[in-house]
Amino acid sequence: MASSSSPSNKGGPAARQGFKYQDHVAVTFILKMLHDSAYVQVECETADDIVAVFHAGGALVNEYIQVKTTESDTKWNLTESTTLDSGKPDSSLFQKSLKCDTRPGVARFRIVSKRDIAKALQCFQVELEKRVFPDAASDRGAKLAKTFSKTISDQQRGFAYWADNFVWQVCGDVDWLEAMNLRRLSELAERYGVAPSHRQYKDIYDEFLEWADDAATANVKTEPHKKIIDRQTALDRLQLLWDAAEKASATFAKPYRTKPAPFLVEFHATTEEGVLRSLSGFDVKYDFEQWRCRELAEHLVDWLPEFCLRASEIANFQVHHCKGVLAKSIGTFNQASMPRDRLIAELILHTILRSKQGSEPIACKVFYTVNGKLSEFGNAHVVHQNGQPDQLWLGLSRMIFTGTMDETIKEICAVLDATISKAALTEEREIIISLREPQHHRPTAEAFNQALNRNAPAQDMLNVLCFPVLLAYDSTALEGGYLSDYLTNLQREITEHYEALKGQLTPKVAQVRVAVFLVPIESIQKLVAEFNSICKAAS
Repeated sequence: MASSSSPSNKGGPAARQGFKYQDHVAVTFILKMLHDSAYVQVECETADDIVAVFHAGGALVNEYIQVKTTESDTKWNLTESTTLDSGKPDSSLFQKSLKCDTRPGVARFRIVSKRDIAKALQCFQVELEKRVFPDAASDRGAKLAKTFSKTISDQQRGFAYWADNFVWQVCGDVDWLEAMNLRRLSELAERYGVAPSHRQYKDIYDEFLEWADDAATANVKTEPHKKIIDRQTALDRLQLLWDAAEKASATFAKPYRTKPAPFLVEFHATTEEGVLRSLSGFDVKYDFEQWRCRELAEHLVDWLPEFCLRASEIANFQVHHCKGVLAKSIGTFNQASMPRDRLIAELILHTILRSKQGSEPIACKVFYTVNGKLSEFGNAHVVHQNGQPDQLWLGLSRMIFTGTMDETIKEICAVLDATISKAALTEEREIIISLREPQHHRPTAEAFNQALNRNAPAQDMLNVLCFPVLLAYDSTALEGGYLSDYLTNLQREITEHYEALKGQLTPKVAQVRVAVFLVPIESIQKLVAEFNSICKAAS
């Protein structure tokens, strides 16, 4: 680590009370140091307002940086920059800059100002690596050397050297500096593979401002180490801030933004005008004339973590958790008191709502009991649709074995009818309030939030409610194996089942949207067996 020399508090901490512009400039160089491994350290209020120490061309370089915030309606000009302060020797702006050259080795000089500079000084705005020597700045240095022939630094260098190693940087006001630094900070975040929020960027930036202020105000005689910010310490501190931001981000992460690719294929859809009813049919499809039972089971297992775990758990997953997460999900699924076929039906509805509607589930509802009893509605999803109010979809799902379709439809219609009541809707609302983690969901409309408010009338839920109904059933059209026109048979079959269900819906249900999803299955028994086999192998 390079050391500071000639300890003195003169012109330092006491003179800069309440002065923050210099801190923003210091952070500019700290961030530059974090980007560039050639930098060794940044010092605050040592040999100059700021000193940046770095390696260049095999040598250690000290860049002495003065920060000028003097207010004026005019640009900085040559006269103002070379006028002595009350006639004191070596007291002009340029002379003070040169006199900072107190350390052995290569020296560079920089002035950072809020105000712009006049034409006569613009030759100094070109960064050193872009200059071709000798140039206009060299000529200016020769004239300054002649005018101030007696002004020599401790390292025995005059204005000819100074002019060839000096840059005047105009940075504008604090807002401009902060915006530039925040952009540089975001570039660092990209390199580190982190993605803080805008608020977190500001908090991290404020931490560095405070660090620069602490360094500048530290006493150079009693706390000299605090005035030096070295690169490794800055890197370590930044990593801690990244880690804290990532941990905090998990609290508000939106884990439902991504999802597996769809597996089920919608082969038929109808929406009746003037009636809050719709039908969608989904096909598993054949592969080389074999119904894709195993593939469907594997796809459903892929969804298990999202189906079985809460949003806050999913938000904290790491890649190395994958095996444990799946095992935990399977364990939760296996411990459920609901019949296995019904659970798989609820899982199928979950996948459809997520894939087709882009919904956000209110997780784990299928496992939640009230007074030892499970809700009839194993799925609850928030659905955002363009041009429509946010909706709450309370899902009802059944696996229907051969010969039980009529009985199941009658049962479903009775459940829907019974749910349109103050007691049932209040109970469902309480379950959702207990399970919902809104910080992990996209913002919802005020009408939606009001409907889920405990103090609102239960009837308000009808304004945002939809009943998705899943019927996954042993299909007569599929039981005989592959036929080239099987989709025509499936379309006829699902339409008949839809009409049967619709015909038994009571007038009370007419005020609520009902979305019916039918999934023909070649063999429910075989699908359940395949699903269980995959779960057993993965647990």
